[in-house]
Amino acid sequence: MNVQKSKRSLSEALQAVDIRKSNLALTQQPPDDTGRQESSPTVASASARAGKRLIGGHFDKSVSRQLRELAAREDTTVQALLAEAINMLFVSRSLPEIAQP
Repeated sequence: MNVQKSKRSLSEALQAVDIRKSNLALTQQPPDDTGRQESSPTVASASARAGKRLIGGHFDKSVSRQLRELAAREDTTVQALLAEAINMLFVSRSLPEIAQP
């Protein structure tokens, strides 16, 4: 018996993924230990990232750890430290400081 599976088109597969993402975005996570109810990380981060681009690089694990430790020690975020470092690079190249966390 020769049964052929019908292959979905790329368009159909992408639509299925979009539907799953939409359903995930509509759900909320249960309250955490503090009793707060948080919205889905997908929804919260999507609005905060609107109009922004990810800039990244691959570094040793120790670099990542040290950056996170520095952020914790200074009570700030890794993103804020990266914005500071990028602005320092811009200044050293006589460019305006435009990076914002």
